[in-house]
Amino acid sequence: MADHALKFEIESKTVAEFRALDKSGELILRPEYQRKIVWPDRAKVSLMETILLGYPIPEIYLSYETTPDGEQTASVVDGQQRLTALLEFIKNKYTLDGLEAGSLREKFEGKYFKDLPDEVRQEFFQYRFPIRRLSNLADEFVRAVFARVNRVNMVLTEQELRNALLPGPFSDFLKDCATHSISRVSGVFSGERRNRGGDLEFFAEVFGTCIFGLSNKKAELNERYDKISADFEDYRDRSEEFVRLLDFLSGTVKWAGRTRWSNIVDMFTLLHVSWNLRSLLFEASTEQATQLRDVLDLFQRAVSSHKRSGEKSDAEELISTLAETLDLPTESIKDTIEEYTSGIRNSSDLGSRRIRSNKLQVVFSRNFD
Repeated sequence: MADHALKFEIESKTVAEFRALDKSGELILRPEYQRKIVWPDRAKVSLMETILLGYPIPEIYLSYETTPDGEQTASVVDGQQRLTALLEFIKNKYTLDGLEAGSLREKFEGKYFKDLPDEVRQEFFQYRFPIRRLSNLADEFVRAVFARVNRVNMVLTEQELRNALLPGPFSDFLKDCATHSISRVSGVFSGERRNRGGDLEFFAEVFGTCIFGLSNKKAELNERYDKISADFEDYRDRSEEFVRLLDFLSGTVKWAGRTRWSNIVDMFTLLHVSWNLRSLLFEASTEQATQLRDVLDLFQRAVSSHKRSGEKSDAEELISTLAETLDLPTESIKDTIEEYTSGIRNSSDLGSRRIRSNKLQVVFSRNFD
């Protein structure tokens, strides 16, 4: 502990110094564990307004690495959003729109950095950021600092903290899932969800469910994540099967427009049920895969129609067609649709997850009878 304490130094850097570090390539704005740029323009402008007013801002954490040849880099441990906003502004990438201080709004509203008077830009470059300097620390310690600082500040999601603290093959596998074509064609992840690691968390939860079974999300996600991350080699074969399953579903399910599978709840159920029946899916004939495609489309449309008031007749027609396709009584399919729909409420509740999986599995299994 004492050795680490000696390597924390408090200093400051001017805007001009950060500009120079960025131009020379010595500033690493986004180390691997950092989240994506998520600040909206209003937050960026607010920070620039703070600097123009000369008000203080929270300190920035920089981790310095020096090679035996004297080459030096500074990685941003905390303050990425602030420094990105700063450097974008002095590169004239956005204007000062929505200034709150009346004195600044009258003079600088809508202006780029290049449009500010010479004396204002000169003073801006001299503004000092408080810096907490970390020198030549082990990567795991830097990651721990990053997670600790952001946990205290409550600015990171749980998944962003996991990305920082648990790099490695499991993290790489989740990134492969998040960039798989199924994520794109399904439209299941919004831009904001992706930016905050929601896509990675989703696949971590689904994969954990495939391995260990259904659970309440809040109760077991972290424990399962830690276990798989620590022992990923034990799960590598199943991770490859999971990607194969994504390939199958990506090429089989009808994805045109938004479907039930564009919702997190329904996509979770689709992946979980498909995993349980993966041996059948992987050996499916072209005819069986085509029929499954039609059955799943009928099913998701029936659920959507059943949920929407005023469309019961549409739902009944779809249920009738689905029952005929699966050679099951109409009342049986109707009950399946109604119970599945009831399981969409309290979506992360263990009981609701069991209902959805059980009902969708009936439809899947019947397709292969």
